[in-house]
Amino acid sequence: MCHPVMNAQRLSGGARAAWAGAAVLLLATPVAMAGESPNVLEDPWQLSLGGFVVDTDTNVRLDGDTGAGTDVNWEETFRSGDVPRFRIDGQWRFAERHKARFMWFSSSRSNSETLQEDIEWNGETFPVNAKVDAEFNFDVYELAYEYAFLHRDTYELSGTIGLHYTELSMSLAAKASTSGGTLTGDIKEEGSVGAPLPVIGLRGLWQLPHDFWIDAQAQFFALSIDEYDGNLQDYKVMVTWQPKKWLGIGLGYNRFSVDVDVDADKFNGSLDWTYEGPMLSYSAVF
Repeated sequence: MCHPVMNAQRLSGGARAAWAGAAVLLLATPVAMAGESPNVLEDPWQLSLGGFVVDTDTNVRLDGDTGAGTDVNWEETFRSGDVPRFRIDGQWRFAERHKARFMWFSSSRSNSETLQEDIEWNGETFPVNAKVDAEFNFDVYELAYEYAFLHRDTYELSGTIGLHYTELSMSLAAKASTSGGTLTGDIKEEGSVGAPLPVIGLRGLWQLPHDFWIDAQAQFFALSIDEYDGNLQDYKVMVTWQPKKWLGIGLGYNRFSVDVDVDADKFNGSLDWTYEGPMLSYSAVF
């Protein structure tokens, strides 16, 4: 499996600890589980590390005190193309029909571009022809409960309920010395928000011949409460070859989107963000 290079400096301390802990656990499992046969419908624990390059579409607006800001398409404005992303998934089957599941996903981008039009951002104007350094960091955490309302020897169907927590930070910065006289002084504006979004969904697991299995998930929700108004959709399907408990190679497709309007102190505006693309993963069950 090819592992994209992670920029660890942009990960939070908790995220770095989660990634390191998952890696150590997966590296230790071959010795502990040598010779045992896997069964994804019975084994208590499952852990998966995924890496993928996906197509993203990001539209964001950061309003100021005097009015709405500019709707910015991040990919078009800052020429931010496809970059590696990372995802950790895990589950604990604590009873035959009951599971707890967690997920962490991270995306970070930084680019420098000369603006082709004015941008109103958090009450500040970044003028055309200014050279702007843009940074966008996005983390999603999920904790969910699953109940298998249909459980058989070779497949199960489950209902899920859980919480996605979306953590977003972004900034624009421009220096007068690099902007060709379009600025009289350096400027920097940034915004950050943490948005909790509950989700409900369905999940199916199918055990196939020759050590293959399929995992298909669909989750969605919409919420309007206090300063948050948004919706979330997450769809994923994986086909995994699991000949050993410690060895699982999966190939799948994931589409995730979040559309949220926020009226908070550190972020007053909107975010519409979508990613989708193929995913390669390594998994272990124990």
